[in-house]
Amino acid sequence: MNASFAYLIQQLIHGDFNSFERHIKQHPDLLNIRTRRHSLLTFAVLNDRLRAVHFLNKHVEKGLSFSEGDENGVTAVHWAVIADAEKCLKYILKIPHNPEWMLLKDSHGITPVHLAAKLGKTKFLKMLLEAVVDVERFYEEALDECNRSSLHYAATCAQLNCCEVLLDSCLQLQADQRDDNNQTPFMCAAASIYPEAANVVRLLGMRLVKNGKQSLLTARDKNGRTALHLAVLTSNNPVIEVLLNELQCQSETFDNEGRTPLHYAAHRGLLEVTKMLLDAKARNVTRDIFGVTPAHYAAAEGHREILDLLLRRPNPQEVYDKDRRSCLVWAIVKRQVETVKYLLENFNYDSNDRDKYGYTAVHHAAHVGSTEIIKTLFKCRNRYDINSIDNNRATPLHIAAGRGLTDVVRYLITLGAVRESEDFLNRTPMFYACFGGQAYTLKVMLNELQCNGQSVDAYGRTPLHCAAFAGFAACIEVLLDTQEYPIYAEDNDQLTALHIASLYGKLDCVKALLQYGAAVNAHSTAGDVTPLDCAILNGHRRIHDYLRANDGVTATELKDMAARIIQRWWRSKRSRQRFHRYQDPSPPRKSLRHQRIFQM
Repeated sequence: MNASFAYLIQQLIHGDFNSFERHIKQHPDLLNIRTRRHSLLTFAVLNDRLRAVHFLNKHVEKGLSFSEGDENGVTAVHWAVIADAEKCLKYILKIPHNPEWMLLKDSHGITPVHLAAKLGKTKFLKMLLEAVVDVERFYEEALDECNRSSLHYAATCAQLNCCEVLLDSCLQLQADQRDDNNQTPFMCAAASIYPEAANVVRLLGMRLVKNGKQSLLTARDKNGRTALHLAVLTSNNPVIEVLLNELQCQSETFDNEGRTPLHYAAHRGLLEVTKMLLDAKARNVTRDIFGVTPAHYAAAEGHREILDLLLRRPNPQEVYDKDRRSCLVWAIVKRQVETVKYLLENFNYDSNDRDKYGYTAVHHAAHVGSTEIIKTLFKCRNRYDINSIDNNRATPLHIAAGRGLTDVVRYLITLGAVRESEDFLNRTPMFYACFGGQAYTLKVMLNELQCNGQSVDAYGRTPLHCAAFAGFAACIEVLLDTQEYPIYAEDNDQLTALHIASLYGKLDCVKALLQYGAAVNAHSTAGDVTPLDCAILNGHRRIHDYLRANDGVTATELKDMAARIIQRWWRSKRSRQRFHRYQDPSPPRKSLRHQRIFQM
């Protein structure tokens, strides 16, 4: 900062106007200096030095102006409100200007009126409103970039006195004016976290009722949320009490996702709010667009007290989501162990209960990998079957193996799960481990848990086929490290694992299979293809090149080779036969020669 400029600012702060004016007359070029785009005029307003402001205002030709904005577009009028520069603000408002001083906007469209309302500066707000000349223009232009009025700002910051001033002024600002988010000042007040929010909500709500706009108490923003939704989101109990008890707002309103305020309260664990909503006739049976009730959200987050309230009113009953999953299942999926124990102890769940996919509670516990929940289900009064099957006849062991949950696999088998249980395609848990690429789990199942790795599914495929199809070379290596594993096994279409890997472009699997001795030119008579044909069929060029480099041929070439070999063998055999015939004496011919008769 220029030293002389800094000196002038110090003179403003200390009120030494004589030195200030004398220094400017000696150095008029200081009027052109800006610090972060703040001129001397701005600093004079900040310190409410009316004499200095009056003196500097005469130098308009030097570029000094009250409407000049800093790097954020904040003008001297804005700073007058912020810094409580009452004398300077009165002086500025008396100077004619177009647009009016209170309509000057910063880079976010905020006017001095917005600032006064937000900061709760009632005196300044009255000064600005009284200076308004064109009421219609003020009503249209005194909006920020989100189309929020000064009443929105006052309501958001719960400035009760400012709200009263704005409502009772000649401008007649309305409590139902909407911003770009479709929110009214009433909704902004409901979402406020400030102490006076309840009083502001009461004021604005009563004005709406008085003006015959009671329906606007449940107006919705762009997300479909009402004032009650917003109040629950901010956990503002006094505001909620005003909305429900004094303004008689509906307790069941739905946002764009079909959620009621009770959904929000249950999800966030707001016990007192939940009680207030239930007393106001809110119901747990309401479902959002995902088919989920408030109790499901409470179970998922482990809010047991709220869960107890919701499930026991008006009488104990279980609720299901659109996939027919109970609160117990939601607690299991979110690994809420204590909530699971609470539900099993206090509610009589059917151990055979299934969702629409046929999954039982044990399936879900296996899916999330919680041995503790599986143990709880197994030991509860209604013992759950660990060999239960879903719609595809898959057991919890299938799911745990497919997800690589080795500890769960061990635990299930320890509890008595059937190792070789089959789904609707006769696939055992080993198949699921291969499909999921769970090499370590597969190794444990083979070597430690003694599972059968050579089982065959309905298509005649082994786990090796499935590992090749899914493209997991590590699983192939685990299987082939087992002694006497059938690497040449064919499915019902006479395809080997090498055929499958080549067909689906699994180069790593092709390399692993050839490394373990798979037949590079295994021929499927059913499809008349070799692994090379399979690679060519789906355009897997890299596999094609690799198989060629390892003496791979097509079925046609294989037949030609076989034909040439057979022909060579046949020619060799004929040659040997002729050779032996020349060496052995030929038997005498017993032919009768007739004499020729010549006629003369």
